[in-house]
Amino acid sequence: MKSAQRCGFLLWFAFLAAQAQGPAMKTFHDARYGVTFQYPAQWISGPDAFHLGAEALRQTPDGGGPLGKVGFEVGQDGGPYPGAMLTGLQFAYDVIPRSSRDNCRKRLEEIYNTPSTPTTIRGVAYNHTSFEGAWTGHQVFLEIYSSFQNGHCYLFDEQINTISSEEAKPLSAAQWKQLRDELASVMQSVRIQPKRYSGSTIAISRKH
Repeated sequence: MKSAQRCGFLLWFAFLAAQAQGPAMKTFHDARYGVTFQYPAQWISGPDAFHLGAEALRQTPDGGGPLGKVGFEVGQDGGPYPGAMLTGLQFAYDVIPRSSRDNCRKRLEEIYNTPSTPTTIRGVAYNHTSFEGAWTGHQVFLEIYSSFQNGHCYLFDEQINTISSEEAKPLSAAQWKQLRDELASVMQSVRIQPKRYSGSTIAISRKH
């Protein structure tokens, strides 16, 4: 009896420990520009992993697409959002090399011709802008950040995609909050190292 109670106690302790650790996370690491961030382990990673695109970051000067992209697309089964109008979510990252502080801010504002506001995330200064757009029954909701560091312009894009359909139901307030909180959590985890360091990247990096 004591053995069974002890076993039950250990299982309960293990469950509490797992809960305290939070959800499983993966780490994105771009060694070239010293960027790391964490994202939910169930998301997928890679520049060619989504059909959603990264509209904001595709408008960088070389037009080569983002250096990193993580997130998920909603399949036919709807995943955790069955029947909802959500089609996917992604977090994208890019760099404009050899930039300046003013040019970095201007590039952010030129993406959708919207003014930016300064903000600070975990002690790092960013410029921030928001955008909402729609086309042929699809909608996109964006939060875009830029930061000038190490002589480069770092860009980060939070994106939620939805679709209008008679069969699809609107996302609830709780679902919207969950999606935005997940993206904000990834942005909160961003780290930009002050200098280049060794390591391998998860995403495929393009040449500059």
